[in-house]
Amino acid sequence: MHGSDPFAALVAVGWPPAQSWPVLDAEQRVARVAAQHRAGYVLHDGMESFKAQPAPAFLRRGLAPEQRPVVGDFVIVAAGKPPHIIEILPRRSLLGRAAAGERYARQPIAANVDSVCVLMGLDGDFNPARIQRYLALIEGSGAQAVILLSKADVHPDHVAQAQALAAALPAGVAVLAINAKDAALHAQLAPWLLPGATLALVGSSGAGKSTLTNTLLVTRRRPPPRCARTTAAAATPPPSARCCRCRAAPA
Repeated sequence: MHGSDPFAALVAVGWPPAQSWPVLDAEQRVARVAAQHRAGYVLHDGMESFKAQPAPAFLRRGLAPEQRPVVGDFVIVAAGKPPHIIEILPRRSLLGRAAAGERYARQPIAANVDSVCVLMGLDGDFNPARIQRYLALIEGSGAQAVILLSKADVHPDHVAQAQALAAALPAGVAVLAINAKDAALHAQLAPWLLPGATLALVGSSGAGKSTLTNTLLVTRRRPPPRCARTTAAAATPPPSARCCRCRAAPA
């Protein structure tokens, strides 16, 4: 069912090729959390998607949200009807935000994200203060921030705008002016679209997240398998990277 090397298939859903494999029992497998719902989880092992339930240990009262499986986690799954998530594998990053309510708490958004692309249009959507809030969200998560200024094709001075923004941001934060409809987009983002890498897109409505994702998919002529939960949607862009669009972000 999973071939001689099931972990090779996981690279297609964001497993880093250099990461060591966990030791599994005969009735166990590794999969990635693609979606989280009230009724359970949707997982993908690189070959098929399937539903699963959390083991009782994840349902204990008082358990912190980050101690439960979240979208993007790689988990060990025990066979059964339905299969059960029994272990969360070590995370390389965890993106979160402040949860709504009177008491301060962190709400996990996505795990194992390598790069977070903050997408903002060079039009009425452009707001440097909002970019700073996105950077605060990303800081400390373990993911790398990349700023993408979309709609460069309609801005007469997009190069100078990108340079001015880069000078105002912390060193090391890449700033790119892009046309989300341009087939050259894949080449621009190639440093962050490596095999096994996971790229997240955040931005306000109308910034171009769907357009950018569709352009990447069309460039590689691959069908767009999708998964979603209440705060995120995902598609598989080239070459074996994973891309998710996160809506849980600063206003």
